Amino acid sequence: MNRAILTLFALLIVGISDCEQKETTYLYPPFKHSWGFHKGTEEKLDMILGDRTDFDNPQGIAVTRLKSWDNPKTTRDDDEVTVFGVNSGRGQIIYNKSMYKLGLYGSKGSGREQFLNPHGICATPDGDIYVADTGNRRIVHLHIPKDSLYWVKTIGDDILSAPFDVACIPGGTLYVSDSELNAIFIFDTSGNLIKAFRGLFAPRGIDVDASSIRWSAYKGNFIVVVDSAGKKIVKLNRINGRKLGEASMRKLGMPDANLQYLALDYLDNINVTDMARCQIHKFDRKLRYLTSYGSCGTGDDQFDQPRGIAIWRRFGQIFIAERASAQYFWVGVDVKSFRITRNDGRQFLIHAFVTEDAYLTVTIKGNGIKRQLLKRKRRLSAGENMFRINIPLDIKPGKYTLIFSFEATYSSKSYFSKTVEKTINIM
Repeated sequence: MNRAILTLFALLIVGISDCEQKETTYLYPPFKHSWGFHKGTEEKLDMILGDRTDFDNPQGIAVTRLKSWDNPKTTRDDDEVTVFGVNSGRGQIIYNKSMYKLGLYGSKGSGREQFLNPHGICATPDGDIYVADTGNRRIVHLHIPKDSLYWVKTIGDDILSAPFDVACIPGGTLYVSDSELNAIFIFDTSGNLIKAFRGLFAPRGIDVDASSIRWSAYKGNFIVVVDSAGKKIVKLNRINGRKLGEASMRKLGMPDANLQYLALDYLDNINVTDMARCQIHKFDRKLRYLTSYGSCGTGDDQFDQPRGIAIWRRFGQIFIAERASAQYFWVGVDVKSFRITRNDGRQFLIHAFVTEDAYLTVTIKGNGIKRQLLKRKRRLSAGENMFRINIPLDIKPGKYTLIFSFEATYSSKSYFSKTVEKTINIM
């Protein structure tokens, strides 16, 4: 995976970080993967593209694995992704033309190959790219056969008013949030309007899950959208628009939130950028709140007005656009609360709240022994978990340490585990 990142992000690096993160819901990639690079800056962008562009109000971001890049004879290139970022103030798309070269497309304006205050973007493995060209009241369809973007057509010119974001299903359908018309418009890829879901208020970022999305665990057939001018997340049935649930930031104690974009991961967890609080908020697929990650600043575990977010669902790679930079993470796991109580004799009751689905191993250590207590790794769900641990009868009474190791289910499991240790007395 490191070559993809070296192209789009590593040459934008502010520095090499080898810090031990306190919060681990999102992880910096290991050195072996990215050579320590995880954050980009405007200065380094100048080194690559010179005076051709600067970060100017970055907005949406999209990631895909292009079929045209694939070598079917090997799986070693399966992690070579293409990332597309909207540089709104310049009317440009910044993307990696290859694993070693950046490309620019577009200029500011209202004509062909131009954009006016664009926001969201989505991309498919077939090379179809769709941009919410907000100021021009249209969706722009681009195509990338191999390494260069080409103009195809516009969509929704006579329907849309202020398209904010666009989500796409490979080979299928477009879902467009319009912040002025307070609706989601659904188009086919020829540009025909299929239907509209109304009843929203100033919707922003949007994402979708569907049976046709390969890297989706649940094939959920739903839409998630930032609603109420950045104060809520709403979940809708993808087919009929029926409301399935909502999460209110005010009810979560964050009335100052200013949500922008969101992205689903492989397990349909919802990751949302908050430009005001400089955080990524995470919810499970049922819109149950899991955690908030980050704070305002430019250091590690911090964000500077985060906007666009994209996740390559297969491997759990996360790309986040900020005011004047970009960051790269892996999906990790954190333990937000942990409690152990004696249930009965040699049985202990465990309560653990984790921020991501996780694999758990339990080791007992002490009095000259160290051994696993589970025959196989236990799968935990994101959120609250309760389970029991039994201490075998052949372990003698005394004081021992239980070591609980939590690993995310994505690529990070090979490099990282969150560990919690508790001392117990066996009678």
